[in-house]
Amino acid sequence: MFAAALALSPLTLNTAIAQNETATEERTDAQAIQAIHKEWAELIAEKDSAAIGTLYAENAVLMAPGEPVVEGAKAIEARWARQLTLDGFDFSLTPQQLVVSSSGDLAHDRGSYDFAATLPQGAITDTGKYVLVWQKIDGDWKVIADIFNSNPADAAE
Repeated sequence: MFAAALALSPLTLNTAIAQNETATEERTDAQAIQAIHKEWAELIAEKDSAAIGTLYAENAVLMAPGEPVVEGAKAIEARWARQLTLDGFDFSLTPQQLVVSSSGDLAHDRGSYDFAATLPQGAITDTGKYVLVWQKIDGDWKVIADIFNSNPADAAE
């Protein structure tokens, strides 16, 4: 019995080490994505649509409510460029959950957003929720899917 336990202990130790390494990698990946969120906020403040476009994979999609799907990093960059020129533009993301796959090459992140701008029709504000799907491509995390929608308006009392 003792010999069998002794024979299995390297396997148990190796499994524990592998699990610890995986947990460490997931934490590191999550921290990398959180850092990109901070960078994104800075790029929005700087109105740098070209740099924002680089946060997306070449084949990324952006799915906004009431609009056709925007496909490709360059098209998404152009959409950001249009938004950033709106008077009074203000946008922020508040991440609430970030899950990195155990394979370490995919992650999803969900949270809420706040948006404000002045359109020709007048000032608008919008609060809603988002989901971003991330993929690690050549060692860098890129958004491959960006979808969001507004929260329902408060019911009239």
